[in-house]
Amino acid sequence: MSKSHIGEITCPRCYTKGEFEVWDSINADLHPDLREKLFSNELFEYTCPLCEAHITMHYGTLYHDMTHKFMLFYDYAKPEDFDYSPLEMPKGMGLEGYTYRVVFGLARLKEKILILENGLDDLVIEHMKYMTSHVIMPEISEKGYHLLFNRTEEATEEFPFGTIYFSYVDPGQEKIFTIRFGRIQKSFRGLQNQYRH
Repeated sequence: MSKSHIGEITCPRCYTKGEFEVWDSINADLHPDLREKLFSNELFEYTCPLCEAHITMHYGTLYHDMTHKFMLFYDYAKPEDFDYSPLEMPKGMGLEGYTYRVVFGLARLKEKILILENGLDDLVIEHMKYMTSHVIMPEISEKGYHLLFNRTEEATEEFPFGTIYFSYVDPGQEKIFTIRFGRIQKSFRGLQNQYRH
């Protein structure tokens, strides 16, 4: 189930007090509308009832997808004292076969959801992103752009095993650039997969 609580907020523009629903956990299967609100940013936005100022709220949440068997522990920013250690979940809770990840930043959360919903191995995708932005197209990393998984597409005559798309934003040009790779093996799982640009 999804859980929330009501927090109090003071508008930074007009100082009007209001209430904002903070979602402590989101179950995408039981409440698919919350997934949509997450992707539209509505889940993290507050509108002042008096001056109508739009305020982005920064809070962490647990995102649970039962269909695709993953849980994402999300926070807006990585704490300075964050020390990564593998997540170990108690056995016997019906969560066998789940993928667990800690994710920082809203863009990364959305990306991770899309990767895992598509049944892809997120570690392989991270390796692909690194190779693309540091070896194939090093100008991406040299300019400080962040490459993100975008989507996959089914097979076509040109790409009989389908395609995978990545994108990055060029803030100077205010444009989103997309990179397409044709899949030349049937599975994205495993680093032995090869891609062509």
